[in-house]
Amino acid sequence: MSNFSILLLKDSDVGVSQYHFGKKLLFFLLMLLMLGAAALAWKFFEQHQTIANQNQLLEKQEKSQVAYQQRIDLYDGRESRITFLEDYVEELKQAEQNSNVMYKKHTALFRSNTHKLDELHNFICQTLETQCAPNLNIQANPQQTMLWLEQIADDFVAFNQSLQKFDSRRRSFEEQANTIEQLRGQLVETEQSLSEHMEFLKVNQETVSLLTKKISKATGIKLSKITKSKRTKTKTGRGGPTILDSLSLDSPQALLSSGNLRQFLYSNSDDYDVTVAQLEDLNQLIARNLSIWRQTPTTIPIRSRALSDRYGMRVDPFTKKREFHGGIDFRARRGTPVYAPADAVVRIASRKGGFGLLVELLHGRGFFPGKNKSVRYRTRFAHLSKLKVKRGQKVKRGDLLGLVGSTGRSTGPHLHYEMIINGRRTNPLLPMTRYNPDQRLYRH
Repeated sequence: MSNFSILLLKDSDVGVSQYHFGKKLLFFLLMLLMLGAAALAWKFFEQHQTIANQNQLLEKQEKSQVAYQQRIDLYDGRESRITFLEDYVEELKQAEQNSNVMYKKHTALFRSNTHKLDELHNFICQTLETQCAPNLNIQANPQQTMLWLEQIADDFVAFNQSLQKFDSRRRSFEEQANTIEQLRGQLVETEQSLSEHMEFLKVNQETVSLLTKKISKATGIKLSKITKSKRTKTKTGRGGPTILDSLSLDSPQALLSSGNLRQFLYSNSDDYDVTVAQLEDLNQLIARNLSIWRQTPTTIPIRSRALSDRYGMRVDPFTKKREFHGGIDFRARRGTPVYAPADAVVRIASRKGGFGLLVELLHGRGFFPGKNKSVRYRTRFAHLSKLKVKRGQKVKRGDLLGLVGSTGRSTGPHLHYEMIINGRRTNPLLPMTRYNPDQRLYRH
């Protein structure tokens, strides 16, 4: 068996060096080469497997994205359907509300017609002196009403027969009977028109009341009302004809004319139309300037209406000399609540020298009488016995600030109220009396 080897020669200064590589070394190198090839093949297989898994994962993600997009499209379609259904429900609610209003109107007209029909029925019964159906009860249910109407129809059939006999016997009263029927028809038409226009006036009154409440809630202003004087009991007789009585005396036929009565009612309802238009314009103006109105001190900060000192020069109670008084003083008992006159932020809530326990509010910009532009308001409440707010706290009109006391430079329990506009003290009565004239103050 032959052996082989590899001989390597290396030339150097010392001489030629020889290196022998035998069969085992070559076998070892071959095995090492095969192991490296196998490792490379395995690495390539792993990478191919990883790429295949990633491709599968990408396909799954694409399918999931397609399914998710389909769900989004489905949800968008459902959302549009829900929006459509919500709009449809709102339309149904509005239609229901309109139907309720029409139902109430027709019910009022039906009751009025039923009442007039009952009166006409009783009149005919008394005239012909016959036995008729009983009167309709106000609290009757629909079945009882229908039964009553059937009885009335039977009575009218009998009345018609009697009238035919009466007409055949007394031809001379035909013209008078026709005149009476015409007058009754005009009367029924007039009363129906009167009922409709009374409903019209009622709706206007409700609109005025609603707008008045909105304005009072937004601004704190109580709109002036007509005060009713107390009735005094007297032994003398009282009375007098109404406008309708005067019209009936001057021209009875004109009174029974539905056109004249309708014109009369419309002329008297013009005042309601003007008032409603004014209140609607005022309501829109207040809505646009709601934040400014809310920051304008228009209300009295205390329930007391008695003033012990006004704004301006006065005799100082301590020095007995004439000095300037920078606010107004309300007479009140110790512990009386003090309220915020408008929306604000608490700037000071502590003891401040002669002011005693002091609360100062920073209201921001508000309206002021005689100025086209808004002004900056600050208000002060001095000599309090107890504070109910803290510095930096936000308060609204009507919130509790503290209790009346006599702390600081004071001779007794009272509230010292100051108003500062654009950095200068001003008479607090100016915005109160201008924007809320029903708040009456008097000097005690």
